[in-house]
Amino acid sequence: MADEMASLRRELRAARARLLEAVAGVGEEQFKRRPAAEAGGEPGWCIAEVLAHLLSQEKLRTGRIALALERDGALAEPSPPELHEQAARAGRGAPVPMLVHGLLAARRELERLLDGAEAVEGALERGVVHPRRGREDVRWLLREKIIAHEREHTAQIEAIKAALAAEGRR
Repeated sequence: MADEMASLRRELRAARARLLEAVAGVGEEQFKRRPAAEAGGEPGWCIAEVLAHLLSQEKLRTGRIALALERDGALAEPSPPELHEQAARAGRGAPVPMLVHGLLAARRELERLLDGAEAVEGALERGVVHPRRGREDVRWLLREKIIAHEREHTAQIEAIKAALAAEGRR
């Protein structure tokens, strides 16, 4: 387990480094500006909304990991989809440094949790039970719901930056 935990921690650090690299040098106006909507559609999220979404999701998943480590098989309360949207939209009004610092603090909290998890027998196999999705073990939460999720949204941020740059050239 130690090797796998070390690998997951490296992946967490690499995903966060790529996210921070993606937002480095982005101005406040770019953080808050949504790209133009595609024909007949709603405009997508701005970069600040993506960061706020990542922050709320990391806190949620870290809480589930903590619960799994404390009580294997505990029930995970589903979060209403409208709360996910609301958390993202709040990013538009939040100061960008607050979002970035929040992401850094949330990752430190996850790292501290993983420090303690290394002493828990079978930590990566421990899990919570989600009423709709079934069992979610710590390994899956880390890989799919934190690392892969962050990579997906980092790519989204890179696409937003490209779309805003293209709009600026028109």
